Parts: sequence; structure tokens; C-alpha cells
Amino acid sequence: MKIFRLYYDMDEEVNWLHKMSSNGWALKDFFLGLYTFVPCEPGEYIYQIDLLNDGDEKDYLEFLEDSGVEVVARWFRWVYLRKKAKDGPFELYTDIDSKISYYIKVKKFFQTALILEIICLLIELGAALTTKSPIYFSLTILIGIIALALLRMVWKCQWKIEQLNREK
Repeated sequence: MKIFRLYYDMDEEVNWLHKMSSNGWALKDFFLGLYTFVPCEPGEYIYQIDLLNDGDEKDYLEFLEDSGVEVVARWFRWVYLRKKAKDGPFELYTDIDSKISYYIKVKKFFQTALILEIICLLIELGAALTTKSPIYFSLTILIGIIALALLRMVWKCQWKIEQLNREK
């Protein structure tokens, strides 16, 4: 089964993958919002999504696989992981400090994407104002929507960081 969905919040995405697993569907692949599922035993897998660091990803993924974690899919620096539920809980970041570090890393990733998107937005807006072309105005609106989605993710990460700092 293939399902197209766009998620801007990894926690919501992980919860949805858990729900799919509890309904008997295991993630097989992911690419640009297209999720491919295959039948499985209900609740067979627990999922996590991680953002890989540059450089040490091979050793990190080998460590995870040695720990019984399966790499289901990779897209750019994002990696979709799962573990059999019968093997016990599956959390990548268990203490508050590591969770804060994780959300800081994700926030920086989205901040970089947001800055690039804003640059593209300004270039596209300049072209739209110069040419008065409806196509350029449409593209400007589309880029603006993408920038707002990225800004929302940055805010969510910042909110989670602040919430974890309050728990500390």
C-alpha cells in the first residue's frame, strides 16, 4: 500500500507510523512524502526517525543495526528506523539533555533550509514584480508557503527545547 503524506513534525510522523504498525502495516520505504507499507503483525514494530550528522553516519548506522535496529529508509540526512516491539522499548534519545541536543540539531537543519527558502522567495518576488507574470507570482506564493512550513518547524523545535529545559 502506498500513502502520500507531508509531515512537518517528526513526532507526529512517528506517532502515525506507530498507528500504522498497530493496524498491521509496516513501513517498507519512504521518498518525498510517499510511504510504502507492507502487511505485518499488528504492533510488530516501533519506529523512530533521526537526523544524521555529517561524517559519522556509517558508524552510527552500523551501531544501530548491531543493536537490533533496522534502517528502513533514508532520505537525504533523515533516516527511518524500526525495531521489533517484542524486543522492548525503542528510544534514541532517553535523557533530557540528549533530547535537547537532538531538537537543536533539527532546528538548525530547518533554520538553514528556511534561510535558503527566504533567499529564493526574495529572488522570485523580484522576478514577479519586474515581469508582472502570474506564473512568477504563483511561484512566489508557493515558496512563501514552504517558508512558512519551515518556520513552523523551527518554532516547534524551539518550543520543545524550551519545554525540555523547563523539565530539567
